[in-house]
Amino acid sequence: MLYLAGIIVSSLGLALLFKSGVGVAPGDTVAFGLAERFDIRVGYFLIAGFVALVMVNAKIEKKRPRFESILPILLRGFSLNIWLYDILGDSQFEIWWVQWSVFVLAVVLFGLGTGVYLRSPLPHIPVDHFMMVVNERTNQSKRFIRIIFEFSLAFLGFLLGGWGVVGFGTLITALFLGPIIQYSFEKTAFIERLSHPKTKSKSVLQ
Repeated sequence: MLYLAGIIVSSLGLALLFKSGVGVAPGDTVAFGLAERFDIRVGYFLIAGFVALVMVNAKIEKKRPRFESILPILLRGFSLNIWLYDILGDSQFEIWWVQWSVFVLAVVLFGLGTGVYLRSPLPHIPVDHFMMVVNERTNQSKRFIRIIFEFSLAFLGFLLGGWGVVGFGTLITALFLGPIIQYSFEKTAFIERLSHPKTKSKSVLQ
């Protein structure tokens, strides 16, 4: 239940990030940029991108694709579409302080939802696994790999969607989203202790 709730809440945060108009998280800029350019729901681009990443991970690791990751991929894509197009719809925020208030709420929801969902032993969205695979292959720190990866995505997202996708808020999420996810992950340690009493909490941002 918490697994599903975490994905749904983080999807709401992602939808509000876009609606705030000050920039979405770097890792999602390409999907939003493509959606802006081709007028196709962004959740479908996220699904396609994540499925492709599952195959890339398998190719790099030389192992079978982790098809079990399809579950969170579909949950993320469809829940985002529902929040963004069916519930929030044509809502717009044009007053600057309203935009930034929505942005702050969005970052908090996205971070908390992600931290909660990562606590579950169920499959995770493949971006995090990709970071781990590249880290093992290059011996670079996870933080360094994340910075390079997200900067590249943000640049490509800007080329596709312009300032409607990438903005000052994109930089803020790059700096503060990780700590919020870590905080949420640590505060929900009881979930893991209930199922594995002897398991100790580990950092998700090492």
